[in-house]
Amino acid sequence: MTDYDVVVCGLGPVGQLLALLLGDHGVRTLAFDRAAAPYPLPRAAVLDDEVLRILQSVGLDAAVLAESQVQPRASIVTAAGRAVEVLSAQDGLLGHPPLISINQPAVERALLGALPARTSVQVRRSLTLDAVDRRAERVDVYVRPTGGGRSERISARYLVGCDGGGSAVRARLQVPFVGRTAAQRWVVVDATVDRPLRKVPHPHFVGRAERPIVTLPMSPGRHRWEWMLHPGEDPAPFLQPDAIRRGVDEWLDGETATIERAIVYTFHTRTAATWRRGRVLLAGDAAHVMPPFAGQGFSSGARDAANLAWKLAAVLDGAPDALLDSYEQERRPHVAAMQRTANMMGGFVQATSPRRVRLRDAWLSAIDGTRVQTWLAGNVKPLPTYGAGAFAERPHRLPFRRTVGALFPQSGRLDDRLGFGWAAVAVDDVSRSLLADAGITVADPGADGAWLTTRGVDWALLRPDRFVFAAGGPADVATACQAWRRLVAPDRRTGEGSVKVRDAASIRAAVIA
Repeated sequence: MTDYDVVVCGLGPVGQLLALLLGDHGVRTLAFDRAAAPYPLPRAAVLDDEVLRILQSVGLDAAVLAESQVQPRASIVTAAGRAVEVLSAQDGLLGHPPLISINQPAVERALLGALPARTSVQVRRSLTLDAVDRRAERVDVYVRPTGGGRSERISARYLVGCDGGGSAVRARLQVPFVGRTAAQRWVVVDATVDRPLRKVPHPHFVGRAERPIVTLPMSPGRHRWEWMLHPGEDPAPFLQPDAIRRGVDEWLDGETATIERAIVYTFHTRTAATWRRGRVLLAGDAAHVMPPFAGQGFSSGARDAANLAWKLAAVLDGAPDALLDSYEQERRPHVAAMQRTANMMGGFVQATSPRRVRLRDAWLSAIDGTRVQTWLAGNVKPLPTYGAGAFAERPHRLPFRRTVGALFPQSGRLDDRLGFGWAAVAVDDVSRSLLADAGITVADPGADGAWLTTRGVDWALLRPDRFVFAAGGPADVATACQAWRRLVAPDRRTGEGSVKVRDAASIRAAVIA
């Protein structure tokens, strides 16, 4: 008997979210952190609609939105001062604003405040990881008080390292952290403001050749500026109060900004060589870090948590252990695509050579107001789809052609009607009856039924993270249900999936009658 089913090392927002999701599955979880309290200053700046949908699943989307600011777009500003929209965030398909700016401490307060209601989750602070002992049937985690004291052994079925870019869990596993560190460092300044800045109504990437700048609204009452340092440049002069004041004042038009902090930040693009070693897994910054230009740091970690939580719960409930291998198989390519997007945007912003700046600005000016610009602004972020993994069949090789492997849309609050765990949507009575007969919660997708019909299918079976596991017509339901049973609930008497589904013809006859 282990002390816990899962131990989560690291109580940043990814660890907090993972603990909440595991708690909703009833998994006996310990989440611990070396710090005595949450980090009090801003870090992550934005979230997207995919993450808000995950927060909806744990009942926290409204609380986070209440202390956030919706951002309708993001622009690159040419050296001549022309703002060209490079991200349009006005048409969301997931039931939430596609882009919001946040104050991370407020988000963490909401996450941590919800943990006590998850009775299967225990939280401990001021514990530092000493060692990890991986065994065949469990993993032993050795911790000691951060301030000093005796070591303590904690036994669990699985350990998840959510302990950041300097992950102690990853270090204990001796997993390489592969990638690169940017030559450019940035001065990051956070401030409180008395009202939104008229000159910066949404995030601006300012492509000045002499010194690129990022300026963006944060949550209501907050704003952030970032100034690029050239390789080898001494940051000390830029951190002087007078220098910070001059840099900030340029963007004010009667508003008042009170500096909260100023730091020098180095950006990294790195990914762990493997995200799993037996009973130990990595998530969030412990598995991957990325430059901030696409605002996907915490968002990528939140996707990790949503992907991993239900798989851990299923394996603990008897599903094949190999299901956990699909976590990295699905998430790694998506993370890599996000890193490429962020680096591409960073390359645009950080251009300093006169020739590169002229070429960039000429291209931006040429596409501004055209259909090309509209398409690029609406499609800059990689689609939320997986090309392989825990699905009834292999998804289509082209992301935009995928049904299986795609994140199902949500108009209104469809997920609230679907409930927690596996569920299905169907636009015809025959498929709906067949799926319900197999013991699956089925809902009418409403307006989202168009997503099914345009793809030539009548129903979709959705995983707990709302990715499409299987889809088809009435004749395909039995095969899909067998695949579902094999994946998450193999019959312990026979060792293979076992589910009885009535014949589609008999269901159709009953519906007609």
